[in-house]
Amino acid sequence: MGLARPRALHIAPAMPARGGNGLAMRQGLFLEALSRVCDAELVVLPVAGPAGIAPTLAAELGVPATIAPVAGRRDTQFELLSRIKDPAARAAAFAAYGRSSLAAGLSLPVLAELRQRFGAHRYDLVHIGRSYLADTLTALETPGAVTLDFDEDEQTSYREIAAGHRQASRHAAAAWAEAEATAISALIRHHASRVELGFVAGAPDAAAIGARHPGLRLEIVGNAIAMPPHPRHDDDGATLLFVGSFGYAPNVDAVRWFAEAIWPTVRATASRPPRLLIVGRDAAPDLLKTADHPGIEVLGEIGDIADAYRRATLVIAPLRAGAGTRLKLIEAAAHGVPIVATGLAARGLELKAPDHLWLADDPAAFAAVVLEALDRPAERAGRAALALELVRTRHDRDIAVDQLACRLAAILAR
Repeated sequence: MGLARPRALHIAPAMPARGGNGLAMRQGLFLEALSRVCDAELVVLPVAGPAGIAPTLAAELGVPATIAPVAGRRDTQFELLSRIKDPAARAAAFAAYGRSSLAAGLSLPVLAELRQRFGAHRYDLVHIGRSYLADTLTALETPGAVTLDFDEDEQTSYREIAAGHRQASRHAAAAWAEAEATAISALIRHHASRVELGFVAGAPDAAAIGARHPGLRLEIVGNAIAMPPHPRHDDDGATLLFVGSFGYAPNVDAVRWFAEAIWPTVRATASRPPRLLIVGRDAAPDLLKTADHPGIEVLGEIGDIADAYRRATLVIAPLRAGAGTRLKLIEAAAHGVPIVATGLAARGLELKAPDHLWLADDPAAFAAVVLEALDRPAERAGRAALALELVRTRHDRDIAVDQLACRLAAILAR
């Protein structure tokens, strides 16, 4: 009779998946690795928004999945301060509150239910899918080893968002983002001693988190995707594509900045009439007033993202805030689509200019490289081919799952 397999609990902020948005894909990477070395259970606490998709990957892996009800159940104090009408007073109350807005989704009733369902179970490993879920540790009596996927340096992300708000004279919004940065750092500091190992998607983010929290042991687990078997490109030479989740503030800022500061120059100067397709979850009708930006279409979430990449001449990533590594850049490269990005969007990735993509950071320069890329099909094809080869080597999901499973097995063997 063989030995029983270790037990693991994966606490995720979104339903894990092989495809879709970046958060779901990152959770899917860890869930699949866990399922290879443990009898895993999954609980999804969708504090950042609806769980979204069915537990297809969990079912395929034979992992029992529970979606904890969190909608409308945020912490009472946070709910009260959210109703303050004056933006500056509301931001000041939030700073005094001291918890991140996402952690506020883990109210006392939510944690009590989590404790009732999972608290008395003996787990050999508990994996927490993002730092803002760290308070779930208070609901577990015997969590065993604890790993935490930071994914990105959220403090830096919030501080960059704050800088963007200040630049636009949105001072209350800047104060709120600064309070988010402070709160997430305090949350990490509070739970750091219980975390055996933290995972981060890229080296710059690992260095920043490690400098702030020197007691944490951190390792890099890069983002990865399921490689398309036969990337195909069937574009018209004039179609730009932006892909992203619009529940993420830096994506909203990126699209609006491109539409207002860069698109008019591209549209007026391009040798052929260009168009921009905007694809992603939570793309609300008021994301852009498309009537004010001819040639831009907001498509929202679509069924087959591969079809969008197949039609795209270029993928753009004009991000000005946010940390982590961009799964959508990896995904675009895997589909053989050339990329134009800001330096911040490509930060932490091995994709470099001029070999793999075009990079620019101010509106005039970004417009210029978009126009250059549109006018040089052979150069587009060359850079896209090199980017595809790099992603196949460094970001193949099958390889990443194998490596992560071995690492988790080593933790369990201690």
